[in-house]
Amino acid sequence: MGLVIAGVLAVVATLAVLAYVRGVEESSGGTGPRVEVIVAKEDILAGANLDELIQSGAFTTELVPEDALVDEAVTSLSQLEGRSASAAILAGEQVTLARIQGTDVALPGGALGIPEGFQAVTLPLEASRVVGGAVVRGDRVTVYATFDKTDTTVTLVPEAQVLRVNEPAGDGGLGGGAGAETLITLALSAEDAQKAVFAFEQGSVWLGLLPPGQSGVQRPPVNVAAVLR
Repeated sequence: MGLVIAGVLAVVATLAVLAYVRGVEESSGGTGPRVEVIVAKEDILAGANLDELIQSGAFTTELVPEDALVDEAVTSLSQLEGRSASAAILAGEQVTLARIQGTDVALPGGALGIPEGFQAVTLPLEASRVVGGAVVRGDRVTVYATFDKTDTTVTLVPEAQVLRVNEPAGDGGLGGGAGAETLITLALSAEDAQKAVFAFEQGSVWLGLLPPGQSGVQRPPVNVAAVLR
């Protein structure tokens, strides 16, 4: 009887272990091979010294399924030594070479990740013209322009990708306005780049932030008559 009971307990224990392992596999996203990657334990700001963060324990390792591995994922802390963050890294996010300054990886579109057929154009705009500073890298925006000579506001570029955002650093007079300005770098076609430069020099430029998944829309020009209609 004792042997029977022991056997039953052994079977139950085995099943419990198998159930636990299966639960761990399912919660981690699959049963395939795992790859060890470096993950941020806290939010990291662009420009942060990675050596200091390594010493403070801001990174950890995590095993992720191969199909969940992001491109150019960092797999060793040695890849971070002597470098700084080129873009913000969120807590829990896999650290990638694309977010690190000083790497030798040839990235598509260069350090900014400029899409093929586009070029990067930077506009210095007051915070009120960039949704109060809410615009971040990767966002999609609509570019509007107002021309005082014609009293007209137009949809200059219905949809543009934000490649980089440099927060206000001080006072200045760029763009025809006083106060702190944000440097917004957009991916634009050659034609749209010309329009944006002209509008910045000859009028005023505003950005509208598009919600995730929503495309920009080309709207007819608006003037005083259209507003009062």
